[in-house]
Amino acid sequence: MSWRAVPRRVLTGLVFVAVTLHVTPIIGNVLHRDRAWSSVAILASQLIIAMAVLVPAQPLWFLGVEILVISVLWAIRTIRVTRELSSAMRRLNRPSVSWQVEWPAWIGWVVALAGSGVALVAENGEVGFPLLALAMVGMFSFAIWSAWVLVSEVSD
Repeated sequence: MSWRAVPRRVLTGLVFVAVTLHVTPIIGNVLHRDRAWSSVAILASQLIIAMAVLVPAQPLWFLGVEILVISVLWAIRTIRVTRELSSAMRRLNRPSVSWQVEWPAWIGWVVALAGSGVALVAENGEVGFPLLALAMVGMFSFAIWSAWVLVSEVSD
């Protein structure tokens, strides 16, 4: 096993531990359930992106299309969650500063991911790969934050 795979495996384990320790409150709360799902889905997306990057002799434009597809799915999900869960977010007893930090960070990595896809479709790897790196760091950071929220804020 590569040392690079260890953090993602540990984080995935942390998400599953958080969910199993607090399964009733997480399943019973639409926001926590969505947070648990998104943490695992972010890590799965990163795995798919990493596999796409490692395909030998793949043209840059095709990698860009693959990344664009993933970024469009996350953009659609972001819009859906904003529309469907915004009232539940307002009712949750959390400091508003948490939401004011989370949403711009979330939107930032989605935009960086989409920008990397566009740049790679245009075969501009000098812009696309740094944006992809930024998006991957943002995605991983958000997955860590979500796992922490599930462990620390959810109680039976």
